[in-house]
Amino acid sequence: NIETRRLQKERHIKRDKIYKLKNSISISNNYEEEIFDSDIIILAVPSASIRENLNSIHDFITNEKIIISAIKGFEYKSEKLISDYILEKTKINKKNLGVISGPNISSEIYDGLPATTVIGINKEYEEIIREIFNTNNFRAYSSNDLKGIEVGGVLKNIFAIGAGIIQQYDLGTNAMAAYITRSLFEMNKVILFFGGKESSTFGNSGLGDLITTCFNGKSRNNQLGVLIAKGHNISSAQKKINGIIEGINSTKIINNLLSRKDIETPIISEIYKVLFESKDPKIGIKDLMDRDYSRE
Repeated sequence: NIETRRLQKERHIKRDKIYKLKNSISISNNYEEEIFDSDIIILAVPSASIRENLNSIHDFITNEKIIISAIKGFEYKSEKLISDYILEKTKINKKNLGVISGPNISSEIYDGLPATTVIGINKEYEEIIREIFNTNNFRAYSSNDLKGIEVGGVLKNIFAIGAGIIQQYDLGTNAMAAYITRSLFEMNKVILFFGGKESSTFGNSGLGDLITTCFNGKSRNNQLGVLIAKGHNISSAQKKINGIIEGINSTKIINNLLSRKDIETPIISEIYKVLFESKDPKIGIKDLMDRDYSRE
């Protein structure tokens, strides 16, 4: 297609700046050939396009292939976690599926700044996967808690929206610290609900990614929160932000799921009301502060 030919010719991606592609990276839209020649397939597309992408490639994915998902969200039609949707649509063995998540701002990694990540993968493949991803400036840890890692990566996008609201209102360091602390509490509750482990809450894909995304002004989810606090709705904010905002769809799916299960997550609930019920963010903050007193 046109974009493939452009990348092959110009060998750069333009985002906030120009990112040149290394010579070791080949560019192709011949899915069958590329997948046939690969042992490991990394899926790094917006969650909204995973259905379309898997429809294009699933016939070429044999059961011995390893798939690692870097996608932070849900398949929006089925409302399934991406890992569950991949297993449903492909022929791979469950042990061959992995997820990668962490405090990984792509521009910083491109510039060679130090970073860590965590890869959820079956024990059989842990060592080789770590070796593939590790560099002098990029340290990859491994874990067998795929669900915990994946859910943490989904939730941090939701909480980043609230962080953007707090930043725009200039509510101070105490408020942000309280917000991140209580967000982490809710994250742990949801991770456990999905069958993940508490250790993932406090690891790279949980606390690590939560801190990074909440304080990163380049995060599209954070930017959404800032614009919402300025008076924009979802539609007008999206027009000002370049790219997919994963936290919008994730907020809707997570909130509806947890509501059906009577699982209390006040922050997620308030973010949902701000995004989808036009609730004034300042009233949402007041309602959080006015909740019944409780033990920590």
